[in-house]
Amino acid sequence: MARLQRPLRENSDCKVGESRSRKVENKKRPNSSLKEYYALALVMASFLILIAEVFLRYVIGSSMEWTDEISRLLLVWMTFTGIGLVILERKEIFAQVFTQKLSPEARKKWSRSLDLLVLTFNIFLIIFGLQMTHFSWDIKTESLELPFSFFYVSIPLGAILAVYYLVKRFRSEQTGKGGAK
Repeated sequence: MARLQRPLRENSDCKVGESRSRKVENKKRPNSSLKEYYALALVMASFLILIAEVFLRYVIGSSMEWTDEISRLLLVWMTFTGIGLVILERKEIFAQVFTQKLSPEARKKWSRSLDLLVLTFNIFLIIFGLQMTHFSWDIKTESLELPFSFFYVSIPLGAILAVYYLVKRFRSEQTGKGGAK
C-alpha cells in the first residue's frame, strides 16, 4: 500500500519533496551580511581561544592566564552588539511567541508598544552605559590590565545600534513599507 507524501505541517506551502529551507532562502532578507560576519568572527574567536586553552591545560599541562578575560570580553560584545542584529531581523523571541494568538490588529498594537518599550530601554542603556564606560576607565582587568571600559563600551554601542534599527523600523512602518528591512 503506497503512502502519499505530505509536508510535515498541514499549512505548509512547500511542495512535496521540496525543502522548507529553500522556501526560507527565497524570502527577502535584510542586507546584514557584514553584521553576520562580525557576529561569526566573535563566536569563532571565542571558540578558538577556549579550544586552545583546553588543549594547553589538559594536553600540555600549562595554561594561558588571559584566555578567561578575552573570552568574557568577547561574550559581552556578542551579547550587547548582537541586540541590533536581533532587532533588525525581527527575531525577538517573546514578541513572536506571544503574538501568535492575537488578532492582526492587536498584534500590530502589541508590536508597536513593545518596540516603544524596547526603544525606551535602549535609550536608558545608552545613557547609563556611557556613564559606566566613563567611570570604569581607570579600573583595570587582572591579567591583561585592560580598562574595564572595554567591556562596558559594548553596552551603549549595542544600544545605539538597537535604537537606529528601531527608528528605521518606525519610519518604514509609517511609510507603509513594513519592517526594518
